[in-house]
Amino acid sequence: MSNILAISDVHVAFGGLKAIDGCTFEVEKGTITALIGPNGAGKSTMVGSIAGAVSLTSGSITFDGQEISHLPTYRRAQGGLIRTYQISREFGGMTVLENLLVVRLGQSGESLINAVFRPKKSKTETNALVGEANEILNTFGLYRLRNEYASNLSGGQKRLLELSRAVMAKPKMLLLDEPMAGVTPALIEILGQHLLDLNKGSGMSMLLVEHNLEVVDKICSRVVVMATGKRLAEGTLAELRSNRDVVEAYLGGEVHERIGS
Repeated sequence: MSNILAISDVHVAFGGLKAIDGCTFEVEKGTITALIGPNGAGKSTMVGSIAGAVSLTSGSITFDGQEISHLPTYRRAQGGLIRTYQISREFGGMTVLENLLVVRLGQSGESLINAVFRPKKSKTETNALVGEANEILNTFGLYRLRNEYASNLSGGQKRLLELSRAVMAKPKMLLLDEPMAGVTPALIEILGQHLLDLNKGSGMSMLLVEHNLEVVDKICSRVVVMATGKRLAEGTLAELRSNRDVVEAYLGGEVHERIGS
């Protein structure tokens, strides 16, 4: 299987602090890969580097066959690389439906020329877009809240909205930074199933930063372990249980308790 993402000897430094120190790994197309490690390992910095929010000191990042290290965040997003955040970033003053519609900034209905001279085309495309957004909201259990202001949603509902907005962008790959943080066990189960369904249904690739090893064990076919800014090891979670370096650096005895081994 071909790779959709390749990280090659990436270095990121903030002043004298090396946040990422020569990290290299790949993500296979159509898979869900986890990025795990202790606090301070450089996981979120790595995700920020891939998304374009953090500049590389050196190294390269290739996405879908294109070197993207020099591209701004919006160009990477246009190419199908979409990031979600640890804290859901909804537009509180917009309705739930509007939060999805605004994601697709390129539709012709936003053009004044289209609105004036081709109103029928503009209306048709807008209706199609609304229909697509409603289908996504229905999938994530938010359709009944489509006319509610996003600021009125619960924390869990905002997390579902964030994922819905990401799907609306039609990504080739999702970057998910601790999507299970701060949500209830019941919602963790729901979110995990949604990610699996997206992956199996559309082949969407994902790179997932996650501390919940039960989630990692359930939905991720590959795991990359970072420590002190480097790739320490990679493989399945089952393989990593017996990796001495991983156990000492991060997992320890708790891995057996947390994933039922």
